[in-house]
Amino acid sequence: MRFIYEDIAKKLLTSDRVLKYKNWVKEAEKARKTDSLNAKKNQYDKAEELITFYTFAPLEYEKLPNQVKNKVIQEILSFVGINEPVRKVKLYFEKELPPPPKYLKWLSEKVKEHPIGYIRREAETKRKFDGKLEGLTQVDAVIETDNLLILIEVKFTSDISPYTKFGLIRNQIARLIDAGIFKASAHQKKLVVLVCTPSKLFQSHSRLYYYKIQEYTDQSNIQKDIPWRKIDEIKETLEKVTWISLEKIIGTVYQNAKRYLDLKEFMEAECFFKERMLWASV
Repeated sequence: MRFIYEDIAKKLLTSDRVLKYKNWVKEAEKARKTDSLNAKKNQYDKAEELITFYTFAPLEYEKLPNQVKNKVIQEILSFVGINEPVRKVKLYFEKELPPPPKYLKWLSEKVKEHPIGYIRREAETKRKFDGKLEGLTQVDAVIETDNLLILIEVKFTSDISPYTKFGLIRNQIARLIDAGIFKASAHQKKLVVLVCTPSKLFQSHSRLYYYKIQEYTDQSNIQKDIPWRKIDEIKETLEKVTWISLEKIIGTVYQNAKRYLDLKEFMEAECFFKERMLWASV
């Protein structure tokens, strides 16, 4: 057991993040040798950050031609009914997006209606200092093309957050959309938000993200969850919010990248995904 695609990780992740991932692998290896079932020591088994990295890292493999990378993203988009041409693909992991300033201003007033007293008081204290009632939004993976901003939220067994500390109705997908519109519109790009989960969990309707994805096929429902924005703002920038299975994305990436990857790394990635029941035949 080892941390694969380490060279790619060193290029795209912070040194602290690389160390964290490597420690997850080391701790899991120790846990398996001692038969430990401690959740912290076995974080490797369920870490969504690691699943995200292993899913998309092959797209940054040095031997992979750009046209193959473009083809992979085009195929993924086609699965969700988007047929935009794909050029100049850039991939980022755990990218942080700032909250829209107008939202922060709106929230500073709206938080006065929060039902929890100490949160109202804390918000008042924060307003006297930096005034920011929402921090940076961390996106699991971001793909930028010459005309699209694609935000990818990966869930393995967890669900989306239903609120933020000061934003009582600020669910995680709505927050992604809001921050994404702010960034995409600033660069004259269309926004796509993909929620990627195991197909079994989505199809079981057991998570909040299932219901929000269904609701968000109607953009007026998105506007209800980010009420400070007008519907026209959303329609102008947002191309689509939808779900796609992790299995399909993993299969698409590895099917196209397989011939360019180091065989040992490919086999280790296959083992990793099979262990989590996410591997489709490649």
